[in-house]
Amino acid sequence: MSRSLDHKDLKILTLLRNNARASIKELAAGVGLSRTALIERVKRLERDGDIAGYTLKKAQKETPLTFYLMVKTHHPSCELIAPRLAEIHEITACHSLGGDIDMIIQLSTDHLQRANKIREEISCYPEVAHITTSTLLKTHFEK
Repeated sequence: MSRSLDHKDLKILTLLRNNARASIKELAAGVGLSRTALIERVKRLERDGDIAGYTLKKAQKETPLTFYLMVKTHHPSCELIAPRLAEIHEITACHSLGGDIDMIIQLSTDHLQRANKIREEISCYPEVAHITTSTLLKTHFEK
């Protein structure tokens, strides 16, 4: 039985999003619950799929260059392209879209030349009609 999230559930999710390594004691204090009550809520959030896992974000010594490649294909072919893109280490995300653009690819690298090489490689895929590239200037927030 799926139930809606209350303000304490939302607070737990926010605290975990900000620090997935927070201790039960820290989380309980931040939400205003006992440790036992917090553990029960976290288990329910996991069971209901609101918490799908705990991830590790790789610490970077220097901020890499981040590019977004907006891809227009000749015909619906994102399912054919995505597995090839997953093999490219520098590609950190790939999304199929509805609208004028069929796919958006996030690419992070320390070298402009490597980004250019990857872009050129993707542009040679027979399914790709056109690529537009944008460079990330600043991230205002991430959740």
